[in-house]
Amino acid sequence: MRYKMILWGSIFLFVLSLLFFFESSNKLDKTDISKVINYENIDFAWEKVDFNGKYYFNKEKFEKELSITRFNLYQFILYHKREPIYFPIIEEKLKQAWIPDDFKYLAVAESSLKNDALSDSNAWWIWQFVPETAKMYGLTINDDIDERYNFEKETDAAIRYLKKLYDDFWDWTLAAAAYNRWENWLRRAMDDQKVKSYYDLYLNEETSRYVWRILAIKYLIKNKYEIFDKEDLWDQFELPKTKNIVISDKIDNLKDWCYEKWYNYASLKQLNSWIIWEKLPSWTWIIKVLDY
Repeated sequence: MRYKMILWGSIFLFVLSLLFFFESSNKLDKTDISKVINYENIDFAWEKVDFNGKYYFNKEKFEKELSITRFNLYQFILYHKREPIYFPIIEEKLKQAWIPDDFKYLAVAESSLKNDALSDSNAWWIWQFVPETAKMYGLTINDDIDERYNFEKETDAAIRYLKKLYDDFWDWTLAAAAYNRWENWLRRAMDDQKVKSYYDLYLNEETSRYVWRILAIKYLIKNKYEIFDKEDLWDQFELPKTKNIVISDKIDNLKDWCYEKWYNYASLKQLNSWIIWEKLPSWTWIIKVLDY
């Protein structure tokens, strides 16, 4: 009897999921996206994208990524909900560094703005740094600390890396592609094919799609109310009110320390996920805590 109940419950959930999927698809079909796109206004990092002449296939590349991103409705809604948590900080840091604002969409392409994103290559968190690159650009990674999980510091490291890539190529689109596929590999491909533009390169599938995925994410986020029904776009998450505290002493047991200082351990770990275990080595650390 118990197994029959489980079986019928599973069937019910499956049917319910199908109905939700078809309902969402029908809502999306109300808008013919080809009538919404203005190809004259497609650009990345101040560089207009050409869809004519020798760039005939650019339209197909763009619409392919646009369709994949658009019809992954659940993921897109999560982009939308997470924007207020990450975008304001990224935008301000990009502005201060004189880096085009469009690079905030690179972060979306890398991690979907998920704070638990982990790739097969051991790249972590919002900007998806592998350990070697993270250390090269100033992040601490050891048995106790992994500052790839410190969003502000990881964003600063990403900005240093992007500026270095721009110095290598003097082109922001190539800098974005190199972020995905390493600068030396991209330079060899450019020299081998004797071209100077990302849009002239024939690359491996992942890197050839990478900038187009960023462009699709940018277009959908900027034009979401023309493309999606408004009821699909739920309320967004909000950052909690926090304050910074400075810790200079060694902490051997973070749980005990939180108990003694009247801090909530769970929220402190969530706000400071770069603290891997339960201790902090001797150093001057800036810790976020809820301010209520």
